[in-house]
Amino acid sequence: MKRTGGLFEIVTSYDQLLKSYRKARSGTRKTDAVCAYGFHLENNLLELRRELLDGEYHPRPYRYFELKDPKRRTIAVADFKDRVVHHAVVGALEPVFERLFIHDSYATRKGKGAHSAVFQAQRYLRRSPYFLKTDIEKYFDSIDHGILLNLIERKIKDKRLVELISRILANGGRSGVGLPIGNLTSQFFANVYLNGFDQWIKETKREPYYIRYMDDFVIFSNEKTHLKSLLVDMKAWLDTNLNLRLKPGATFMNISDNGLSFLGTRIFPALIRIHPENARRASQKLLKTNIAWKNGDITDESYFQSLNSYDSYFSVYGTREIKKIIFENL
Repeated sequence: MKRTGGLFEIVTSYDQLLKSYRKARSGTRKTDAVCAYGFHLENNLLELRRELLDGEYHPRPYRYFELKDPKRRTIAVADFKDRVVHHAVVGALEPVFERLFIHDSYATRKGKGAHSAVFQAQRYLRRSPYFLKTDIEKYFDSIDHGILLNLIERKIKDKRLVELISRILANGGRSGVGLPIGNLTSQFFANVYLNGFDQWIKETKREPYYIRYMDDFVIFSNEKTHLKSLLVDMKAWLDTNLNLRLKPGATFMNISDNGLSFLGTRIFPALIRIHPENARRASQKLLKTNIAWKNGDITDESYFQSLNSYDSYFSVYGTREIKKIIFENL
């Protein structure tokens, strides 16, 4: 298998770090720490580059907070300097691994996303009378660092880059297992981790109608017995190769005409609707945003960006009546 080199030089180049700083800044609030880093930008990036080249870079501890949307999750927030490094690393690795990813892997990839996954699921639903839906039990908490690094080293031969990735993985006192939710690197590595499973499904098992969005995946088939047999093989493969388990309560088969709940929607062969629980949460968030704007806590620009975002969310699946009621309540 051909491996790619020269990526550590890309990660540590001043141009890459500057580009990564701009990406990290665009995806965060303008806090004092972000502004301070940008005020001395050139010196900070040069110092960061020196630390990376000399092997002296060490990530700082995460800041954690709890989020319930809808289930409770612990979100890890990296120091801004570390987020610059995350963007630099992913920016260098992405072109290499993007060539390996299958077409129907949709999470955190350019030109993909949840909407594309939902519409593709509907197309597959129309072609197949049965589907199998499942996801991974505590996926991010179960990712084995040793297995992940081995998968990365199969394609990357830069020892210094692998060492840098090892330091990022070990940050937060983790003992060789688990990725923090909320990091750009975690999302990217989570796709890398399941890529072998994707390839096995598509090439070895030759399943034509398969969709994965992070650790949620659906397989469509003309035969229910085939899906039952495939489920047994999937459990064995994930256990043997990745030390992962399927979530029993989220694993089930059904008839396509009964509809598929996937990524916050209810998908039927002839229509797609936002899941009622997701519509309720979106409505509550929008009302909170409206109150924050009226109180002067957010700018007009931020408020109308939110309105446009929610308008697109409710419009894409044809839920005009729900959107009308929610927006009139503002």
